Amino acid sequence: MGQSKISLKELASVRRKAPESINDYLNRFRLLKARCFTQVPEHELVEMAAGGLDYSIRKKLDTQYLRDMARLADRVRQVERLKAEKARTSKFQKKEKVAYVETYEDDNEYEINYEDIDESEVCVAGLKPGPPYTCKLLKPSNGKNPVEPKNDKYVAKTYSFDIT
Repeated sequence: MGQSKISLKELASVRRKAPESINDYLNRFRLLKARCFTQVPEHELVEMAAGGLDYSIRKKLDTQYLRDMARLADRVRQVERLKAEKARTSKFQKKEKVAYVETYEDDNEYEINYEDIDESEVCVAGLKPGPPYTCKLLKPSNGKNPVEPKNDKYVAKTYSFDIT
């Protein structure tokens, strides 16, 4: 049972599947090329195959210098290795640097007399750029800890600590 012919347009629309390795993708592309009977130069096949790659990889390729499929495969492997290395190293560089300040017991310059301070609740939050930090101990309160309506300017959700 023979396989049907495919057009050059169909060949150009072949895309790499997400879990597919570069070798599997290029082998599938070659098998489909065998079903296309239009003669196409190798460098144009390389451009078609590169067009089926993810944008993140395609933007780092210069198909002008990739004249055959082997060079394309090597370059894609190199880009994927660099992306994986960047992902591995970037997660370790995001740790905050902490500075410690040493205080002495005899340092009375900053001594606070707590009897002079009014009993009031102070809520302070510091904003810092970057992705939000998720605290696994915080659980939605589901109305168990209601917010007073007069102070409900900015609070959309309330959370409590799960200490069980």
